[in-house]
Amino acid sequence: MIVPAENIVETVDLTADDVLLPMLECVVNSIISLQQSSLPANEKEIQIKIIRGALPSQTNLLDSVKTIDSFVITDNGIGFTDKNYRSFETPFSQANKEFGCKGIGRFTVLAAFESLKVESNYLENQVWKYREFEFNTKDEVNLITSEKSEEDVFKTKVRLDNCFNEVIRQKSALKIEDIAESVMQHCLIYYLNDSLPKIMIYDEESSRAESINDLYAKVSKEKERNFEVKKQQFKIYITKTPKEGNRKNNYVHYCANSRVVGNPKNIKNFNSLFNYPISRNGSLYFLDVYVVSEYLNRKSFSTRNGFNIPKEKENLLFANSSPLSFQEIEENLTKVLEDEYNEFVKKSRERSQEEIKSYIKEKAPRYRSFLKKPEVLNSIPPNLSEDKLEEHLYKISYTARKKVENHIDKFINEKQVNEETINQIKDDIKEKTAYDVDSLADYMTRRRAIIELFEKFLDADENGNYKLEEDVHNLIFPMGLTSNDVVYENHNLWLLDERFLNYKFIASDKSITSYSQKKSRKEADLVMIDNPQMFENPIGFGDKNSGEINSMVIFEFKRPGEVAHQKRKGNYRWEFSDLIEPYFDEFLYQQDKKNYKGNQVIVTKNTPKFGFIIVDVLPTNLKQFNEDKGWEKTPFGTYFKIIPKLNLNLEVMTFRKLLEVSRERHNAFFNKLFN
Repeated sequence: MIVPAENIVETVDLTADDVLLPMLECVVNSIISLQQSSLPANEKEIQIKIIRGALPSQTNLLDSVKTIDSFVITDNGIGFTDKNYRSFETPFSQANKEFGCKGIGRFTVLAAFESLKVESNYLENQVWKYREFEFNTKDEVNLITSEKSEEDVFKTKVRLDNCFNEVIRQKSALKIEDIAESVMQHCLIYYLNDSLPKIMIYDEESSRAESINDLYAKVSKEKERNFEVKKQQFKIYITKTPKEGNRKNNYVHYCANSRVVGNPKNIKNFNSLFNYPISRNGSLYFLDVYVVSEYLNRKSFSTRNGFNIPKEKENLLFANSSPLSFQEIEENLTKVLEDEYNEFVKKSRERSQEEIKSYIKEKAPRYRSFLKKPEVLNSIPPNLSEDKLEEHLYKISYTARKKVENHIDKFINEKQVNEETINQIKDDIKEKTAYDVDSLADYMTRRRAIIELFEKFLDADENGNYKLEEDVHNLIFPMGLTSNDVVYENHNLWLLDERFLNYKFIASDKSITSYSQKKSRKEADLVMIDNPQMFENPIGFGDKNSGEINSMVIFEFKRPGEVAHQKRKGNYRWEFSDLIEPYFDEFLYQQDKKNYKGNQVIVTKNTPKFGFIIVDVLPTNLKQFNEDKGWEKTPFGTYFKIIPKLNLNLEVMTFRKLLEVSRERHNAFFNKLFN
C-alpha cells in the first residue's frame, strides 16, 4: 500500500496557535536523538537558528519584528543512521515508539514549510558517515548523498525552508525571547526528568541569542503529586517561576509522550482561586503545572496539537460510563492544588469575599441583604469579573425571590393555617422584606447620584461658567416632552416634590396651545396637571388626563449663575410673580383655539393653582421690594404669596434651597441604607 506524503500532509490541520509547532517537533526529535547518544550530558547540545523574512502585513512599526522564513536546528545526537533514515521514509514508523515518536512530525513540518532538508554526520558500525536528503510533498524523500565522512564528529542539521502557510507565517513575527519561552515550556518535561540537553537559540536578523537552560534556572521544581480519575492515573509536576515582566496567570500544561501538547490553560478558568500569583516568603510566583499520564499519551492527536478528550462531562445519568473529560481531570487537579496551597487558597477566598462585599456596597446595593448571609457569599466563585459577579448575584437573587414569592402564594392559595405554616410565612415575609429593601437601596443609589449631579450643575466650573438653564431643566424633566412621551424612570420630578411624581399630565417647555384648547404660544418650563381623584388621594393615580382639572402646578427655572435682578437689568422694582403669573393668565383669559382636536384641559378661577419660581440668587433689594408688595418669608428661607380671588399660590426659592430640601428629604433613607 502506497500513501503519498502529500495526502498525509493534507490531513494536518495547523492553526495560528501552532505557529511554532513544526520547529518544536524537530527540537524534540533532536532531544530524542541525544537521549540515545553516549555523549556525556554536559556535551549534549542543540542550536536553533531563526532566519527572518518580511514584515507581516499588519505590524506595529515600533516593534518591526519580521516573520520567520526558515529554521535551522542543529544537534550532536546519534544522527540519521540507516535505521533512523528508514524510519523517516516510513509514515507512522514505530522505530522510536518508546520515546513517544509517532512518525508524523515531519508531515507537520510540510504543512507549514516547503521543504525539510537534512545534513547528518554520524557514526555507524565504527565508521563515520555523512547523509544528506530533502523531504517535500512533490519529491517526498529525495536522497542527495550518502557516503563516508572525513569528519569524526556527531552533527545533524535540519533546515525548515520557506514558510508558505499564510496563517503560520503572519503569526510568526515573534521576538526571540517569546520563541525561547515557548521552547522552554514545550520541553520542560525533559527538564523535570533531568534529560534536557543544552539548548541555544539565535536570531540571525538581530544577532541576539537566548539560552533556554538559563530560562529553566528561574524555574523551581516545587512538587510532584499523583491523582486518579475514573481509574486513570495522572502525575503532575508543579513548578513555580518568579513574577516578572507581563506574565499575569498560572498555567496547566497537558503532556503526551514526554512533550507538551497544545497551548497551556489558564488555571483561573476552571478554578478562579488561582487568579493571583502565589506568595512565598514575601516573593510572588506563578505556577506551571505539567500533567502526564498514559491516558493522555493514548488520547493525543497524531499531530500532537490536541487531545481526543471532551471538554465537559456528559449527562450525569450516565456519568460512570461516559468518557473521561477535561472538566473531571481539572476538578481533581484543583483539589490537589488547593490542598498544596491551602494558605494561599484561604487568603484568596478572603480577598474575593472582600471584593464581593465592596462591589455590593459601592455598585450594587440591590444585593445588600447578602452581606448578612455568608452562605450566599461563599457560594459565589471567587475572583470574578464585575460582569460575571453581577450575573451570579442576579441569579441568586432572582431564584431566592421567586422561592419566597411561591411560598407566600402557596400559603394564600391553600389557606393551610397552622403553627408550622405561620412560622414559615413569617420567615418568608422577613425574607421578602429584605429583598424589597435591596430594591429600595438600588433606587436610592440612583437618587443620590442625581442629587450629586444636580449640585455639580449648580457649581461654577473652573472657567467660571455655569450649566445652562436647559441642562438643569433636562435633569428634572426632558424639555419639549410631555408625560405621554416620558416614562417614570426617565424624569426626576422628585427633586421638586414627591407629590409631583403622581401628576397625571406633565408638559415641559411645550406651547400651551399644543396640549390645551387655548390659543397661546407661551411655553412654561414645567406644567403639571392634577385631577379630582388625585387631589383627594395624593398617592393614587387619576383616571383621566383631560377635562376640568382639580389642580395645576407650573415651575419656572432661571439659569444657574444668573441673579434674579438681571431680568430688569439692575432694576429691583418688579414682583416675583411677573415670571410666572402670565402662564396662568393664558389658561384663564386667552381665547379658545378654534377647531381644537386634542384633549381639552380646562382651568377655572376656582382651580387650585400653584406656581414655583426657582432662581439662583435673590438680591437683598429685590427681596425687600417684594416683601413690601405682600410677599411673606417662610421659616425655610423661601418667599410665598397667595392670591385668593384666583386661588393662586406662589413660592420663590433658590436652586440651592431646592437642593437642600431635596437632600434633607432623603437623608433618613441615605443614612439607613448606606451607613
